[in-house]
Amino acid sequence: MSNIETPAETPEETQPEVDPIQTIYEGQCDSLSGRSTLSFAVGRHPDTQALHLRIVGNTGGGMWCDEWIAAESIDAIVVGATELTSRSFQVLQPGRSINTAGFVAAVLKALGLIRGNAENSRLHEHVPTETFEKVVMALVAAPATSAAKTGRRKAKEA
Repeated sequence: MSNIETPAETPEETQPEVDPIQTIYEGQCDSLSGRSTLSFAVGRHPDTQALHLRIVGNTGGGMWCDEWIAAESIDAIVVGATELTSRSFQVLQPGRSINTAGFVAAVLKALGLIRGNAENSRLHEHVPTETFEKVVMALVAAPATSAAKTGRRKAKEA
């Protein structure tokens, strides 16, 4: 038997996983309550070309989940729906901040995928013929001056 010690093997340093989704659009819109401004990003996976959405900021200080949400999952909830509330979107990121669902609803409304119900202001409905991809592609293709479509506020004149 040998009394020679062998150096302990050190585990390889783990590199943080690089987020494969690449941002293709960034915008802002009002929250559903109108008390804060939300910043959001739309991204595309470089291999699958699948679109995604994430909330990246909130001037109101409330917490939210900043993970990407697949457009496919959004469309599964929205397309054909006539009675959507912010709670309808909680299934997109279960166990995460409940604020995220309302923030996602606000972004989808600003993008034109959902609209308010004329009879009940707490309900929203799918805009017929629209999909997440259609509203995003129209937004990305639009000239920069059409940013107001996403609910950006104009600067106050002095």
